[in-house]
Amino acid sequence: MLGLDREVSTCTGFSAQAIDITDPDELRSVIQRFAPDECYHLAAHHRSSAATTEDALSEANDEREHIRVNLLATLRLLQLLREIRPSCRVFLAGSCHMFGAVRSSIQTESTPFCPHASYGITKVAAWHFAKSYRERGLLFCSMGILYNHESPRRASHFLSARIAQGVVDIVKRRTDHLVVGNLSAAVDWGFAGDYVDAMWRMLQHEEPDDFIVASGELHRVKDFVELAFEHVGLDWHSYVRQDSSVYRPVHDGVYHGDISKIRQRLGWTPTTSFKALVGMMVDDRLSRDERARG
Repeated sequence: MLGLDREVSTCTGFSAQAIDITDPDELRSVIQRFAPDECYHLAAHHRSSAATTEDALSEANDEREHIRVNLLATLRLLQLLREIRPSCRVFLAGSCHMFGAVRSSIQTESTPFCPHASYGITKVAAWHFAKSYRERGLLFCSMGILYNHESPRRASHFLSARIAQGVVDIVKRRTDHLVVGNLSAAVDWGFAGDYVDAMWRMLQHEEPDDFIVASGELHRVKDFVELAFEHVGLDWHSYVRQDSSVYRPVHDGVYHGDISKIRQRLGWTPTTSFKALVGMMVDDRLSRDERARG
């Protein structure tokens, strides 16, 4: 098993290699050398942390990176696998943001894609290419339309990680409060480890297809906050301040995934509860803090 990333990190159970996914020569070399039977393409450019305001330059830079990474690199990967390793089964990571401004209370695989931001637009364009390769019999291509997938590895600028770290900072008395945005916002949060199992199942299935991968449940930001503080024996009411300017406003409605199809066809359901996920993230941040302080 070989893992590719922008930087080599410590891995258990498989080899790791640093690669620029947008460099076709590097990608060709890896495919020729490793000859994969399965490829899980998770790389993507997300909105930069610098682009937290409607800054025209930041937005333009993000649009270019979305096209370069999310679309062109994905297309090159498909082209190279078709050329070098056509028997390889390919998983592509999609996103609930492909739906754009949703009007339905819950989304299924038949909900129309209508993205209005460049991240979702490039993900939909990549899906069209994958669907074309699949329908022409050129590659086995499946896409998982992934909803919020959280784990201890979540980057620090994501809400879930910020809450977990904020709780730890309060426990360690580095601060006396946590600032969050809209406590009433509803999110479909799931454990990334469960979602990886879903990805694997897609490539073991006899036919390639697209599946929503979600928890199937909605929880408010308030629920996440409450459980995170409860996990360390604190009452969140004493520490949390709400400030609507902290996070960008959400204009796309509520992303809530219907997992009926993947449950029926692949036998997949999430195994990690929301409460367990929150506790896992807080425990990891506490462990990191202890290790850092020796």
